[in-house]
Amino acid sequence: MKDRRPRTRAWKAGQPDYAAPRAIGRRDFLATGAKAAAAAAMAGPLLAACGSSSSGGGGGSTADDVLNIGLPVTPKDFGQTTKYLAAFTKQTGIKVNPFTTNTATNTWVAVFQEVSTRLAGGQPMDSAYIATEGMLLFEKRGVLEPLDSYIAGDQPAINNFYADVSPNMLANFRRLDNINGHTYFIPIGYNVMSMWYNRAVFKQAGLPEPTPGWTWDDFERAATKITSGSSRLGYAIGAPVPGPFTDVYPWVLTNGGAILNADQTQCVAGSPAAIEAATFVRGLVAKKLVNQPGGSYNAFAAAAAGHLGMFGGGIWPNTNIPLTQAEINQQFAIVPWPQKTASGTPVGVGGFPMFKNTKNKKALWEFIKFTISTEFQSGPVVNFGGDMPIRQSVARSASFLKNFPPGTEHFSDELAYSTMIVGVPNGSAVENEISTIWEQILTGAIAPPDGMKSMQTNVAQLMTQQV
Repeated sequence: MKDRRPRTRAWKAGQPDYAAPRAIGRRDFLATGAKAAAAAAMAGPLLAACGSSSSGGGGGSTADDVLNIGLPVTPKDFGQTTKYLAAFTKQTGIKVNPFTTNTATNTWVAVFQEVSTRLAGGQPMDSAYIATEGMLLFEKRGVLEPLDSYIAGDQPAINNFYADVSPNMLANFRRLDNINGHTYFIPIGYNVMSMWYNRAVFKQAGLPEPTPGWTWDDFERAATKITSGSSRLGYAIGAPVPGPFTDVYPWVLTNGGAILNADQTQCVAGSPAAIEAATFVRGLVAKKLVNQPGGSYNAFAAAAAGHLGMFGGGIWPNTNIPLTQAEINQQFAIVPWPQKTASGTPVGVGGFPMFKNTKNKKALWEFIKFTISTEFQSGPVVNFGGDMPIRQSVARSASFLKNFPPGTEHFSDELAYSTMIVGVPNGSAVENEISTIWEQILTGAIAPPDGMKSMQTNVAQLMTQQV
């Protein structure tokens, strides 16, 4: 296992050290959890111990009207979350006993391991909020119950929900998350990658605010002007390590490239488009427009203090920026990722699967249906998983958007050209390899053409390995 502790790096002269601890966003499994590949590997034997039948492994709730459900929520969000769960209980009479699946590292890998440990230990758990990257892992271990029969029994309600979901994302979900002909979860939230920017910093630098369709050249000019003659940085790369979802895919996709092919069965990272993207980001590091790779640079604290112009993210930074919501809405705005040849963004989704060991399948299905209701979508999705509500009637509504920074509506717009990221064979090792080589490229340890070609070769080999 690679050392995931913060590593010391030389900072630009006069640059403040924003190394304070931060709450890691939901997508940080792909940003920092990649270095914890061994954690996911440990989940294998733990899950195997659960067995694949409803009589094996940990037990779900024993009463028909009680559910035990894991949520990756922080203490800050737990009170609001339980409020929405109380509304479900009032409607159905089904009580939900929530517990947090967060750990000290607060990454998706850690969440998956926490869920696996609970299942193996026989602790009551009927479901848990899981990102799409983990669905293949849990399905391979035989602990998930297909939802096909439940969906068929409530087809009108499910059709109504799917009609309110982005057609492009729904098509990709059905194509990529249909595992062995079965549906194991219904997505309730999503995240894409957009650019957050500090409006005050742009104004102080005499820069116009970016708009959809802006280019890599526009981005670099803005980063250069923000950095010039000051201790500010133009943009922040992921720390302590750059992640595939947060740091790699956005640049590659906006150059018309890809890391994996369309059905995500082969690695194509050695393409000219991917190499050009890596070369561009390496240039940002060499020109000292960004924080140096490694270390524990806190982009959210730096941006809040006016010492950083831009950082990437979905909706989750909203809960991590150390300002009040009113201050966040005034100081920041969001715009789609700058593009070289095409618009592009990765997208990941999350939802609640049904564990085979639950004795309350009927009650759990009622809960799953509640999570796709307009009532639920209008409230706790951001609290539950740091995700955007997947119902577009909610995500685009004025009542929702007024709570967040200007440009939040772009998250919905970007779904039309998004690329879904799902679990792949040996996924944790694959994510780790992408992250490691990208970091080597950014530090200058390996040239972009050699690094991306090595990534393609190594990832292809890893995807053939049985774990």
